[in-house]
Amino acid sequence: MSRPYFEMKVVKVEGKKKEYCPRCGSEIIMEKAVGNWVNGECIDKIKFPCFCSFRYFGEKMLGQINHSKNGELPYELVNITKQKDTNVYRHSGSLKELIENHDIHILRGKIILFEEEK
Repeated sequence: MSRPYFEMKVVKVEGKKKEYCPRCGSEIIMEKAVGNWVNGECIDKIKFPCFCSFRYFGEKMLGQINHSKNGELPYELVNITKQKDTNVYRHSGSLKELIENHDIHILRGKIILFEEEK
């Protein structure tokens, strides 16, 4: 079987109506305005690992946020745009700070894994 080890495709979809939230300083989807919001994301509902887009030195990248077991550096942002040696950015602050610092937007999707039968 000649399937790629991991294939990712980002599909653009039309979003729901958003309005500005003065409490959290960002745009939010009004029907889901309950919770801890930052940069348009309800961080109370994020499950790890999660995929995202983010900005690094102004360039848009695709990434994955992991919750690290290291107590000093609780979050990792992994650049999955392309494979390179320095693709993990460790963050010692809160998830809210990580999202704000890198202009992170959580991507929603579904992953299907294939296992070859013998």
